[in-house]
Amino acid sequence: MKVILLKDTKGLGKRGEVKEVSDGYARNFLIPQGIVIQATPDELKKLEKLKAESSAKLEKLINVLKAKSDQLEKLTFTFKLKVGEKGEVFGGVHRKEIEEKLNEAGFPNTHVELEKPIKTIGETFVLADLGEKITAKIRVAVKPE
Repeated sequence: MKVILLKDTKGLGKRGEVKEVSDGYARNFLIPQGIVIQATPDELKKLEKLKAESSAKLEKLINVLKAKSDQLEKLTFTFKLKVGEKGEVFGGVHRKEIEEKLNEAGFPNTHVELEKPIKTIGETFVLADLGEKITAKIRVAVKPE
């Protein structure tokens, strides 16, 4: 029997896939558990329509994220750190602080890739992940307080 998976199922497949399983397995276990539905022509048409809609939504999201990436690369985020008499820097700019500034600037849910805090005066470029494999190089300027 051909079935459409409603959930990701280990050993069977991912949500939205069409699989061939034995009739007894489908009728006695998969369908009553709500894991699959029978793949009738109507259900297959609905599945194709849903896939097309989700593909269009994903494409639209990617275009929005690319536009945001271009906006981000034009901006500079400035942080001030205390500096001693001999030029030593006290503290550092952490990933969380950069993400908070991004959130305030209208870029929520942006993940900054920063291995260790920035502890030098000057400009640094940091990679930000906007989602869906779209990244942006952010300019972070650190100035003495």
